[in-house]
Amino acid sequence: MANASLARTLSAVQPPSQSRIALGAYQLIFERTPGGGAVRLVGEDGAQPIEIEVTPAGPVLRLRAGLAIAVDGDLDLTADRLSLHGRAALSLASDGAVDIRSGGDVAMQANDDVRLNGERIKLNC
Repeated sequence: MANASLARTLSAVQPPSQSRIALGAYQLIFERTPGGGAVRLVGEDGAQPIEIEVTPAGPVLRLRAGLAIAVDGDLDLTADRLSLHGRAALSLASDGAVDIRSGGDVAMQANDDVRLNGERIKLNC
């Protein structure tokens, strides 16, 4: 009888919808939402440089500040689809060779000039 009463009491208790942990000049906020939840890093000025939202479709990572990734060794990204978008510009650079391959069509479109510079430009080779 006491176990049933304890179970009813525990099921009626709802944990807080938001928890905070102080981290220096930041707070780490854990929040439950109707669709899942979120973890946010919030600065004293209210800025939120990092947010991870858990949605029914999966987690979403939002970075509201710059991000630099430095890896000693290989870095592989694999996905069903991969999209890169630079709002102001996109730059790809390599200190070595660049190899671009496609199992299907390749389409390039520019609203201005297209420049292709090389010592030798080989087409259909």
